[in-house]
Amino acid sequence: MKKLAILSDLHIDVNQFDAQYEAILSQTLLSENITDLHLAGDISNDFETLSKPFLTRLAKGFTVSYNLGNHDMLGMSESEINSHDFQIRQIGSKLLLSFAGWYDYSFCPDVSYEQNLRTKNTFWFDRKIKREADDITVTKRDLSRLDELLDTLTPSQKANLIVAMHFVPEHSFVMTHPKFIKFNAFLGAQSFHKLFLKHGIKEVVFGHNHRSYDRTVDGIHYQSHPLGYKREWLLTHHYFSDFPKYKHLNSYNLHKRYNLAKKTEEFDSYLREHFADELRASFTIFHL
Repeated sequence: MKKLAILSDLHIDVNQFDAQYEAILSQTLLSENITDLHLAGDISNDFETLSKPFLTRLAKGFTVSYNLGNHDMLGMSESEINSHDFQIRQIGSKLLLSFAGWYDYSFCPDVSYEQNLRTKNTFWFDRKIKREADDITVTKRDLSRLDELLDTLTPSQKANLIVAMHFVPEHSFVMTHPKFIKFNAFLGAQSFHKLFLKHGIKEVVFGHNHRSYDRTVDGIHYQSHPLGYKREWLLTHHYFSDFPKYKHLNSYNLHKRYNLAKKTEEFDSYLREHFADELRASFTIFHL
């Protein structure tokens, strides 16, 4: 029997994944009897130099596939981005369809197009990515490609389809904190959910938002358990609970606490010792 794990948002460069972290990842996958691994975007900011060798090393122990996230697209041409999209492969009794997705500002409907664009070009990582058209046009094109591809599948194939994408496909998964609401514009697009409804898709896994979800919306089972950055890991929160010397900094100063701890050997050893637990919480697993 095949066993698929989907994992997103590793950010191996920012998270400083070295050989030991990689070994823990492989050992944890083996301990869970994973045969197939899919990485649903944001492997690193350097696909050619960092991500491809990383994928090659992983492929020595598992059948590995991936789709791009926005960070992976850095430095890529439009044709290179498109070449990685809309891949389908058979895994046991299921089909895995993978693509990145994109955004059309529909998660920020009360903000003008011009203001959303200013926010993106001032603050958002994707200002560094060169797309061939504006965000709304890119999203419409990807939706059209997705619709056409799903039209080619039989009802039986759709019933056995798992979709893996990077961007957020449904508005109930956007950020609610007032500080971050303006960035919802760049999380994804509601039209992906509408297409999944149209074609009767039942299983969708995504990432990007660095928040965990397991929720059914309109009969579609959505799962998202991105690994995210070290400062966001559950392990980091557990560390501050286990080491009370940081308690004088209240809960509103997590960033300050992290900056104090991150360069200490004590913190590094704690993360490495418990990293397998963080990984298990970040796997979305299918028995196929």
